[in-house]
Amino acid sequence: MSDDFSSFSMQELFRVETENQTALLTEGLLLLERDPQAEDALESLMRAAHSIKGAARIINLNAAVDIAHHMEDCFVSAQAGKLVLSGADIDVLLRGVDMLCCISNVQESETEQWFSEHAGEIDELVQELAGVLIHQTDNKQTEAGPGMSADQYGEMEEEHKQDSTDRVLRLSSEHLDGMLALASEMQVAWRWLEPFAVSMLHLKRRLAGLENMLVDIEMLLREENASPMSFSRLVEIQQKAKNCHETVMEQQRNLESHSTSIAGLSHRLYHQTVAARMRPFTDGVPGLKRMVRDLARQLGKQARLEISGLDTMVDRDILEKIKAPLDHLIRNAIDHGIESPEDRRHSGKPEEGVVHIEARHQAGMLQITVTDDGRGLDLDALREKVAMRELASKEMIARMTESELMAFLFLPKFTMKEDVTEISGRGVGLDVVASMVRDVRGTIHSSVCTDGGMCFELRLPITLSVIRALLVDICGEPYAFPLVHIERTLRYNANDIECIEGRQYINLDGQPVGLISAREVFDLPAEESAADDLYSIVVLGPLESRYGLIVDRFLGEHDLVEKVLHPRLGKVQDISAAAVMDDGSPLLIFDVNDLLHSIARLVDAGKLGRARRRKSGAETGVSKRILVVDDSITVREVERKLLTACGYEVDVAVDGVDGLNSIRSAHYDVLISDVDMPRMDGIELVRQVKGDARFRDLPVVIVSYKESDEDRMRGLEAGADAYLTKGSFHDETLIHTVVDLIGKAN
Repeated sequence: MSDDFSSFSMQELFRVETENQTALLTEGLLLLERDPQAEDALESLMRAAHSIKGAARIINLNAAVDIAHHMEDCFVSAQAGKLVLSGADIDVLLRGVDMLCCISNVQESETEQWFSEHAGEIDELVQELAGVLIHQTDNKQTEAGPGMSADQYGEMEEEHKQDSTDRVLRLSSEHLDGMLALASEMQVAWRWLEPFAVSMLHLKRRLAGLENMLVDIEMLLREENASPMSFSRLVEIQQKAKNCHETVMEQQRNLESHSTSIAGLSHRLYHQTVAARMRPFTDGVPGLKRMVRDLARQLGKQARLEISGLDTMVDRDILEKIKAPLDHLIRNAIDHGIESPEDRRHSGKPEEGVVHIEARHQAGMLQITVTDDGRGLDLDALREKVAMRELASKEMIARMTESELMAFLFLPKFTMKEDVTEISGRGVGLDVVASMVRDVRGTIHSSVCTDGGMCFELRLPITLSVIRALLVDICGEPYAFPLVHIERTLRYNANDIECIEGRQYINLDGQPVGLISAREVFDLPAEESAADDLYSIVVLGPLESRYGLIVDRFLGEHDLVEKVLHPRLGKVQDISAAAVMDDGSPLLIFDVNDLLHSIARLVDAGKLGRARRRKSGAETGVSKRILVVDDSITVREVERKLLTACGYEVDVAVDGVDGLNSIRSAHYDVLISDVDMPRMDGIELVRQVKGDARFRDLPVVIVSYKESDEDRMRGLEAGADAYLTKGSFHDETLIHTVVDLIGKAN
């Protein structure tokens, strides 16, 4: 990959090169320490040292050249079998890596002074590196292989670089944020084509009506024996009307095709821009294995770090922010989790302890798990510490679950250690970790592993630029909850709500969860009616302080590009940011932590009333809801307008997958679906719906261009309650079918 670094100075280029190569050197040396004969590691180490040497020579950093050259000689000699690198040798080589990192970070204006101040340290290091080669079992002629000198190896390496086809492009975060904002706006902009397509459809209908009127006029002229000239003029008008009709039809098809094409391009641009912000997880954990190795040695322990999910893609900003939390957790694990080799032997464990980090995507979130196989945490000792600090009564502490007890570890200045070391303390720094995780809208939970040791689970957004959110309706306005802060969503029967000491609760997994109306929290008019007796509830907060927030209805999950609120607004209570929906309308994104504090204040002040039992649709006259699923914007709009005109409330989905997500997120009285759609066709959608016990009774109508008996049977066998052709929405058949299935709108 050739690099586009035209705006970088030579010193900055050297820093970038050294940053990449020293990471490879550290990784290779740690591997070599465990397996001194690892040929792949030696090959990688030689390449990395030679690359740094060449880069340093170009900008006349002779000290870096000397260090890298001696390191390269060591690796060449080891590969030739003339040298076996010991643990002490690895220590010297790692100090060489550290010095190369220091040299690369020196500012150009300070170069001369820095080298003058560190000349003695550099000379001593070079001598130590040279001393490593004294252990050779053969002469000092180093080889990269039979008949290949280090210089020849260098020539081969240069050829390898020239032949490389990888391309790396470095962009600033500001540029990427700007591109993402434009891509998001483009997604909104293309949807403005949809009204034009609808207008063209209306025009086509009017022209069809005009043609019918001209036919009526022709019949009238024939009845009145009009002159041939009148007929000739009428034929001319009919031909012009026909031409206009054909032109409109052609333009409508072109507009639909263009709209579909622009939609695809917009979608790909948006996701490519998001992808440009992503980096593999491995970029966020440089030096951690080295830290574990050095820290364990310092404490007289044996430990190694294992990392899985290195290729997991994460936003670059998230990677920068999680370095400090991971550092805290790993230091805690090594210092006060992993036991000494002697203690581990007595416990029947291997002398070498293991800290494991796993990164993976789960449910649209980044999940990072940090575990160790150390001594774990004594829950009884934790209970005593909580009681000693008078954080809760002894009776309450005795009833607390493990998860509730673990939450105390993240309180400021809370620690299980009486003597806090400079390295860490189990609990010291965990409040800082929790704070950093909250800053990126994440959550952290801890637990004791079943086989001993500790486990910390971080759930973070994959990117800070785009959040996955649940959209809800509150008093006719859309709002968004970041998914990372949602414990659960559910529909709950109003008749099953319990009341304890004047407060309403629902029973969730055997635990009472306080119930609050979002309208009441935000001081909005109370909802007087709804379509059924089921509450739409969003469960928020950690286990020890969960609340169920009642919203009017769920609107489904969406990816949102955050828009920062203008600084002049200051901190808007309960709101973190804004976003723009696909149709261009704005919505607000909740600051869930702030919202939980607002709820807690209202509860403590006794200002929350009781959620009202909802009236049924029959009692209130609320419109029944219909979901229309079709990949054609024209058909969707025709059916939506037709049903809306009859008083029904209509939502639309663009394909089977979108439709299934909508059904899972909101209540509908009937589903109307096309058959041929991308991602999931209508037949499979019907099977999925009818195969789910929650939606088995939902009436389904298939509306398709396919009119054969075979197609009709496929739809009905899948579970559809009715099968219509798409010509049906030009007459009353579709409306009659819907009325037969669910009754009139009100």
